[in-house]
Formats: sequence, structure tokens, C-alpha cells
Amino acid sequence: MHHGTYCSGFLMLQSSLAPECDEALKPSVGMVFEDIGSVEEFYKSYAHHCGFSVRVGQRKLLNNEVVQWKRFMCSREGFRSDKCMGVDDPSRKRKVRKVTRCGCDARIIVKRCTDNKYKITSWIEHHNHGFVPPDKCHLIRSNRQLSDKVKPTVSTHCKASSGTSQANKPDHVSEGRSDNVGCTKRDLQKYHHDLCSKIKNEDAQIFVAQLCRKQQEDSAFFFDCDVDDQGMLVHVFWADATSRKNYIYFGDILTFDSTNTMNQHGMIFAPFTGTNHHLQSVLFGAAFLADEKIESYAWLFQTFLRAMGGVSPKTIVTRENDRMKAAISNVLPATSHRLCMLEMLERMPEKVEPSLRNNPLFQTRMNECVLGSETVFEFESKWESIISDFGLQGNQWLAERYSTRERWILAYSRDTHLSGIIRSTAWSKSAKSFFNCFINQKLSLAEFWLRFESALECQRQEESNADHTSAYATPQLITSWGLEKHGSVVFTHEVFERFQEEIVAARDHRVVEDMAQTEGVKTVAIGGDDSDKVREVRWDAVTMTANCSCKLFESVGISCRHINLVLRSSKLNELPSSCVLKRWQKSAKFG
Repeated sequence: MHHGTYCSGFLMLQSSLAPECDEALKPSVGMVFEDIGSVEEFYKSYAHHCGFSVRVGQRKLLNNEVVQWKRFMCSREGFRSDKCMGVDDPSRKRKVRKVTRCGCDARIIVKRCTDNKYKITSWIEHHNHGFVPPDKCHLIRSNRQLSDKVKPTVSTHCKASSGTSQANKPDHVSEGRSDNVGCTKRDLQKYHHDLCSKIKNEDAQIFVAQLCRKQQEDSAFFFDCDVDDQGMLVHVFWADATSRKNYIYFGDILTFDSTNTMNQHGMIFAPFTGTNHHLQSVLFGAAFLADEKIESYAWLFQTFLRAMGGVSPKTIVTRENDRMKAAISNVLPATSHRLCMLEMLERMPEKVEPSLRNNPLFQTRMNECVLGSETVFEFESKWESIISDFGLQGNQWLAERYSTRERWILAYSRDTHLSGIIRSTAWSKSAKSFFNCFINQKLSLAEFWLRFESALECQRQEESNADHTSAYATPQLITSWGLEKHGSVVFTHEVFERFQEEIVAARDHRVVEDMAQTEGVKTVAIGGDDSDKVREVRWDAVTMTANCSCKLFESVGISCRHINLVLRSSKLNELPSSCVLKRWQKSAKFG
């Protein structure tokens, strides 16, 4: 079966493309059906086999009851009207709709015969777009439906008040692989049996046995654990095949969170998370720790490295903890260790005088200082002014935070790879929302595992949905710039929205104030911001590289408005490869 052209993770549009499939599945002019429902069922079966969605078109009724003729067409037929897509009025809260229609003509038309049956009288086979690959066909809109097998499960979960997300767990087991792991399956089973027999707590024993079964089913599933002299589980870490692959693509920057005391045994749930090419939270691995000793953190980071093939992250973001800091410094010496600035801001109200906790002026100025400072001088000037104006010279907590400012203030790390995305509240909230599904101090480890697996499947389904949308819908363009169009092709929709903001700002608000050129290198001074800041862009036309003093690309990975303006003035219609990070592309997981 052929599903058209699918290259590097996104569609390569073609002017005329006929899907290849079994001849028995294809429509043909003159084909007869018993009723109109049979026609729809047949055409949808053909469409889903080929990789496109079906939309029901016009029909003509006799006496408002009997269908005389009817059209069934590709869902990408026609174009959206300007009225449907219009979002120019900034006062409107209307959600921007993705463009899915591209004028495809593929369709069938059926007419009612004298014997009350229906005959295909017209069939257009060719499409003007690519097709959905087999592994994404379940996401085709006209193919999505709740099966009879799933309905009772959903009903049961709803009655138990556990929500439909718990019923979304696929009813299958991963296929085992015969990778060379240096031992036989029987050896592995014996090891797992001996391990479980050492654990005295029955709940922990059941939990570890579940991890053992996962490893037996899939050799790419990694887990390790440690038991003390009394047979109590003290450390356990696990990461499945998908988590380990995600680390390869998105593990350059990760967040480690050990603030969750989760179960009946008081163990600490400690997940490793990151952000994927859709700006969604993604899991790399998870652990339970019985305590927060330096030795426990060191064991965990060493085990994490083994699971990830010895590759350290470029940046790790954690809460403030001296024992964790010592372990990271020892195990991950080449990794930049950052503290979460959002946690600092959340803790600040309880660390200042009661009169300042609800003071809007204090909160505004502190947010501008922490989040808005671009240079070290700017941050330090604002901080000193706040301390003086609000009489906080004796506040020990603020003094200690100032002494560690290089580790949590972005102005000190704007050259650090992707340091800017750690300020994303969307990322933080997404991760918390995910873990809230199964963080509960009353849960047993066995109960935790059931919730964890279901929540993880839901998280991955969200990524799959976003992949589908980015591949088969077109973002609405705002400018006529070729750079914007190119960005819509290479970036996922979520990243493109951020890039599009920079394009529009370059068009509307930037002004070239000065320009100099030496040996193929152009240096441009750009103003026009709300502030009086002037940015300097250096563009090398030989190496096709650009950098800007605002450091947006270094800290976020998206070319800034200042660089975009220089690229536009250099008559470029496509972003140079140096301005397109692989991790933000639709093809992030390809090649």
C-alpha cells in the first residue's frame, strides 16, 4: 500500500497524486450500492486505507426524505473563506484556525436509480496533496470513532470518577525484541525473581515485579533499583524505549524535580522532564528515592546517565538544594546547572514583609527585574533600586538569592544554550498537570504504576495529535515575507507561532539606524523598540550566520525580529540553516 509522499516528517505537496491501494478497494463509475449508508461506509474505508479524510458534501432530497444524489469528497476540498479565517481584529478572542483545505478535487458522486439503489456516476481519483502515513491513520478525523470494545471501559472509569483519560490506555503489550543483552531470557527471569525476593515490603515487591515484566517484554526498557540491608526499597529508576529516544532528540535541556512526596511509604517521586518540538512537556525517566542524601542523588544521576548511553544534558534545571547541587557537580561536571526562576518568584511573597506580599508595585518591579533584565548591569541596577526603595537591606533570604544570581537570572546566561525556555510557564504548568494525575500520598506503589502508565500514554497521544496537525494543516500567514512562509514549512505550529511574532515585529516596529560592511560581514544597528535599546546584528553572508545582541536565538532557539529584518533586507526568502534548530522542526525525530 502506498501513502503518497512523506519526507522528513512533513508533507511534500504534489500537483497530482493518486493513492495506490488494492484494486478491490477502489471506487469505479457504475458501482452499485444497496443504500446511501453503504456508499459512505465504502468510500471511507477506501479513504482511510489510502490515508485521507472524507467530508460529506451536497445532496438533493426528494420530499425532504429520499436522497436523490449525494457527494462524498476529500476533506481538503475547497478553501476556507476569509470570513472563517479572519483574525485581524485584535479585540476578538476568536481562536486562530489552522488551514486544512487546499482545493483538492478528489470525490465521488452517487445517484439514486429506479430500483432505489445508488450508483457511482462520477469519480475523481487524484489529489493535490500527500497522504497520512499508516502509523497516523488513526488520527484521520473521519476515521476516529469509539469502538464497542472501548465504550464499556470508558463508562466504568466515568462511574469511578477517574475520568476518560484513564480509559485511554491502549489494550496492548509492547512486542519484545531479541536485542543482544548478554544473557538469556531465563537468566533475566531468574535475576528478577531473586531481586523481588530480597524486597520485604509486598507493595514494593509488586511494583518492582511490574518493572521486571516490562523489561522482559522489551529489552529497551531500562530500570535499576537498590535495596538496603533490611530488604527495603531505597532507590529505583526506570525509563522506557520512548523516553530514551525522546532524550536523544530533546535531552539537551531537562528539568529534574524532587519535590513530590508521593506514596504511602514517604518515598520521593523524582521525574526527569524536558520540552519537545511542540513545546509540550515530555518525560525522559522517573525515580523513587527514600531520602535526599548526596549519595542518593549521586546514584540516581549515575543511573540516569547509564540509561541514556552516557550522554549528559547541556543544561539541567532544578530547585534549590545544596545536596542535589553537590551530586550534580560530581556526576555531571560538564552540565550547566540552573535554578528555576519561577520557583524563586513563587517563594518570594512568603519571604518578604506582609505589607509587600500584596503590593502590586513591588510585584511588578520584581517581575520586571527578574524576567525583563537583559544585561547583568540592568538586573543589578534594578535589584539594588528595589532593595533600597522597599527597605529590604536586612532581608537575609533575598541577600542569599542575590549571591546565587548567576544560577537563576537569565541575564547571566543568555549565551547558555536554550536557557531562555526555562522561563516558560506553559512548560512548567504542563509538567505539573501531567504529574498531578498520579501524585498522591495515599497511593500504593502498585496503584501509582497503573495511573502513571495511563497518564504517560495520554501525554504521548497529545504529541501524536500535534504531529498530525503540524504535518497536515497549514498555519495562516500574516505577511508576504518568504521567511514567514519558510518558517511555516519547517517549524511545528507551536514554534511557528512564536517565530511569526518575531516576523510581524520585524515588519512593523523595527528601524535600521546604522549599517557598516567589511569583507562580507554586515553590521546593522536596529532600533524601534518601545524602549530606547539599540540592537546590533552581525550578518556573515559567506558562512550564512547571524547573531544579535539581544541573544534571543541563543537563549530560545528562534531567530529574533532584528535578525529577521536583516535577512529580509539581504533578499533572503528562506531562513539559513544556522537559524533553524533541528529540535524545533516538524522533522525533529527524523534523520
